[in-house]
Amino acid sequence: MIKAIALGDSFLLTAIASSFLCWLASLHSSLLHFVQALFAIKLVISITAWILDDALVALLKINLMQLRFRLVASTIGALLGAGVMLCRS
Repeated sequence: MIKAIALGDSFLLTAIASSFLCWLASLHSSLLHFVQALFAIKLVISITAWILDDALVALLKINLMQLRFRLVASTIGALLGAGVMLCRS
């Protein structure tokens, strides 16, 4: 149960942070470009993490299922934030 709560925090943290960034992006156009750049960097990091997941498992010393859950949770959270940005634009 504690592990499920700890892993769920990854989703909530990403969803709240990306929603906040997208709210800030809706306030000013220069912030919109900054947030879009952050999402592009996040996309590159996520794709790299999915490709190099075996190396990351050894480096972080966690099992593969935990890493994949964190990747899925952060991807869904970022997509939720991007949805907020698209709805506010």
